[in-house]
Amino acid sequence: MKKIKYMTLLGAMVLLGMTSCHKEKFDQEAYNKFVDYEFMIDHMDRTHDWKLIKSSEVTILAPADIDYVQVLTDNIYTSTKAEIAAQGICYDNMATLSYSVPITQNQLYLAAVDMNGYYRGIVPFTYGTKTIDLTKATLESNGTLTLPTPQTFTYLYEENFPEPGDFDYNDLVLRVSKGYGDVSYQVYLTVTLTAVGGTKQLAAGIHLGGFKYEDILGVEIVNSEKLDMGYPMPRIMINSEELLVKGRNDEAIISLFEDAHWAMLRSKETDGSIARMRINTARSNTEFYSTTADPVSVTYCITFNNREMARSLTFENIDPFILEEYNGSVWEVHTYYYKFNDVLKDIFRGNASAYDNHVSWSLVIPQKDFRYPVEGMSMGTYSSETGGVYGPYDGFSYWIQSHTSNLDWYQNPTRPQLLY
Repeated sequence: MKKIKYMTLLGAMVLLGMTSCHKEKFDQEAYNKFVDYEFMIDHMDRTHDWKLIKSSEVTILAPADIDYVQVLTDNIYTSTKAEIAAQGICYDNMATLSYSVPITQNQLYLAAVDMNGYYRGIVPFTYGTKTIDLTKATLESNGTLTLPTPQTFTYLYEENFPEPGDFDYNDLVLRVSKGYGDVSYQVYLTVTLTAVGGTKQLAAGIHLGGFKYEDILGVEIVNSEKLDMGYPMPRIMINSEELLVKGRNDEAIISLFEDAHWAMLRSKETDGSIARMRINTARSNTEFYSTTADPVSVTYCITFNNREMARSLTFENIDPFILEEYNGSVWEVHTYYYKFNDVLKDIFRGNASAYDNHVSWSLVIPQKDFRYPVEGMSMGTYSSETGGVYGPYDGFSYWIQSHTSNLDWYQNPTRPQLLY
């Protein structure tokens, strides 16, 4: 694992906050070398897409007495871990559902619920199946029914894009659940702020990829108050008090919070500034440095223009992102697929390709209880000099070297003592 930075390359970094009239000062080659040198995995797969999920669509033909159907990740009669990957009311005895699952998962289940709210049974099916005819299928219901829970993914971030960090991916940790109510054109997103390993101001929002501001009739909080309620400082990251914000290119953005530390601690220093300790990332708490706090959650009800839009929302479209200050400018850190979508701030100024180094400052983990590294511990390392791997997840190191291998690495920690 490399420890010392090239000072000549570091010099190139101070130019990253440049204005468009200074693009000629940015040394792209030096920047890419700097990122490669500081990244904890030697010999990264240059075709890496950082993808651990896949998405598909299925059309269900249902009997007249079936009210709604669900795509489930497991068998609700034999497992207690089934999650609802998609749900839709049957109109004219039919529903079309879009869903996302881990890239390694091929076995799924379709559940049918009748007009009285009772599960009538399930039908196993294979990922990618386009049509399921429940009028001809045999519903299975052998075992003890355990109600499924909303599907939940974990999102992890580094706070210092475009500069490399320690890649412990715990500077901000969010868990996002997708749920459904009785109205076909509404979707519920429950956002849980779990950890803040960064020490500077971090804001967050959710970019709904592929959806325009006009596609959303409204966003409401249904179970609590805004995470940043009572924020005592001027807003510099998300300059709006509204929950639904129009992005730079008319994208639909949900505003989560202006300041993660305030959202979790609601605490100020004696000088009136926001208390900025690391939260839920250190093995032991140190005064003024780290602390623990209960995760905080908010559920957002998103009302779409029509039920087709609501049913098409998958975790492929859900792009939680953070905003952070670097070199005098506010930058956005998105999930890798949306890495260059500067939806609120004009970050790249038409020069996004300059930052196309195949490194992601965010991870999307299709697991609700994923354990992240303790403070300062990289997710996984590999040295070409020694051939050695280290970190809590050896599989992560191999996955970075070959994006088609070790796709379930997040389920198999090799050194759990290095996890929070």
